[in-house]
Amino acid sequence: MKKIFVFLPCYNESGNIGALMDEWLALEDKLKERGYLLNICGIDDKSTDNTKEIIGSYAAKYRNVRLLAHKRNMNLGGGLRTAFCWFDAKGCSDDLCVIMDGDNTQDPVYITDMLDRIENGADCVIASRYRSGAEVHGVPAHRRLLSDGARLFYTLLLHVPNVRDYTCGYRVYRYDIIHRARQHYGRRFVEMKTFSCMLEVLYKLYLNGATFDEVPFSLRYDNKQGASKMRVFKTIYDSFKTAFRLRCSK
Repeated sequence: MKKIFVFLPCYNESGNIGALMDEWLALEDKLKERGYLLNICGIDDKSTDNTKEIIGSYAAKYRNVRLLAHKRNMNLGGGLRTAFCWFDAKGCSDDLCVIMDGDNTQDPVYITDMLDRIENGADCVIASRYRSGAEVHGVPAHRRLLSDGARLFYTLLLHVPNVRDYTCGYRVYRYDIIHRARQHYGRRFVEMKTFSCMLEVLYKLYLNGATFDEVPFSLRYDNKQGASKMRVFKTIYDSFKTAFRLRCSK
């Protein structure tokens, strides 16, 4: 049976990670009916709260939950490298990799629609804030405005077919496209440390022939417990710089 590896990068998400893993575990039977075995990997990025212990308690209770713990803080880029390395080593053709934020702002329920698009031939499916029917809750107006402007910039500069949301962290990837990209780029597949790594991965997959699709979803920032760890203006600066570098590399 095919496998779905769900990777949840976390830094100080003790108030969120347990609820998120519960939501994934509630989908286990539905995924099995579709021919997929669920595997959940919580990636702790050297948290200073008890995130690591919470993931470990789930791993002790459920045989399909695993703790992957960084020995030092490696930021989101390090979380992606850990996820892709583990997936490439443990997975095989027809398996899927899901990566989503560990702050419980993205609902696992959209995996059903995303699997439909994967089974229709897409190599990567993105949960998008910019498709008809999408909703955003709990995000301040100024941040939404900045995100909308950045999205327009990425579209004009990179114009990847079928992509409107270049930075959302909730995505599904086929094994073969990740394996091919890692073979091509090696250690350079994920070079950025900040949130701009999501943009980097997407465009490098595109350069390696990946096809994309998107499904609308509801971003529930009002579900998040604790303050945001994103430094908004630094993230925008890093992302713009990354976008120019990637475009020039083509």
